[in-house]
Amino acid sequence: MPREGPAGILRGVIAATRSILLGAAVLVAAAGCATGGAPASPAAGPGPAGAARPADAAVPADSARAAETADAAESPPTLRDLAARARARVARPPGRPILPFGVAWSPEPREGAAFAVRILQRPSGREPASVEGEFAGLPVRFAPWDGQWLGLAAAPIGRAGEEDLVLRFAFADGSEREQRVPVRVADRTFASTRLRVAPKYASPPAAELERIAAERELVRAVLDTAGPDWLFDEPFRAPRPLDVTSPFGVERLFNGELQSRHTGLDLRGATGTPVRAAARGRVVIARDLYFSGNGVYVDHGRGVYTGYFHLSRILVKEGDIVVPGQVVGEVGATGRVTGPHLHWSLWVSGQALDPSSLLQLELPGDGTG
Repeated sequence: MPREGPAGILRGVIAATRSILLGAAVLVAAAGCATGGAPASPAAGPGPAGAARPADAAVPADSARAAETADAAESPPTLRDLAARARARVARPPGRPILPFGVAWSPEPREGAAFAVRILQRPSGREPASVEGEFAGLPVRFAPWDGQWLGLAAAPIGRAGEEDLVLRFAFADGSEREQRVPVRVADRTFASTRLRVAPKYASPPAAELERIAAERELVRAVLDTAGPDWLFDEPFRAPRPLDVTSPFGVERLFNGELQSRHTGLDLRGATGTPVRAAARGRVVIARDLYFSGNGVYVDHGRGVYTGYFHLSRILVKEGDIVVPGQVVGEVGATGRVTGPHLHWSLWVSGQALDPSSLLQLELPGDGTG
């Protein structure tokens, strides 16, 4: 058999290719019929209409667009779609990033004490427009203090162990961030004592009950108020030498009956010796009170108050602004007492705390913070 030349071989390849393409077309048509596609030619049906619609009949434009839209909605997202969605999720407003804030506190938190919380902003981060906090179920109120955000937190008696300090930051662009910092509160042991006082202070007569209730309501309304700014501008100081005659937290039994826990610090003093303001603030109460005797309450801002009780004389009036070390009264023995002394108190967010903890706070710009 003679061998074909190059031209013959080329003709054979072309013919084979045509055969393959024709066979593929037939297979596609058959597959369309097998999977429910329209038949290629009219076919008789069982009903009166008889003929089915030809496969190449025109489809209305509206129906075609609807079908295309439905098909697009059901189709899975492309890699480009997924990338766009991911970019949208991580998009941030313009400006420097929000980084976790450094947080410092002092002194070591312990039951019944206050501690200062300072927010340490990283240089590359954004400055918050406001800061709010919560600790041990009580608000921690922040305000600017010498270029930093400062808050005073309360560690109530009975809340020893680890607590989360919850911080919420708000920024000028409307964004917010929450940060949780674990803080350990050291436990304390509190003693108990028995005291003898005049019977009317152990069991007040009915005639005094209305006065006592009104005074409690007044004091509670004051302590539940928190101004927007800090009023003090330097570290706290003791109102008298720290010669303690009764510590904070002692359980007190008056005339054999458990009446209360000692919610202040008693400092020794002779009648008439001076009592000084622990820090700058506004006098909010200066009057005779049934249990406290002559008393002065000073507001230091953001829900922080100090109190000075059992005074023989009050030397300030309500509404006065006092400065650190200013004499607000004189030691006495008025109210429910066993002898002359100063009862010094502290409240943070309405919680009575050991006022001596104020003397250990590390504040921004005071050389220790």
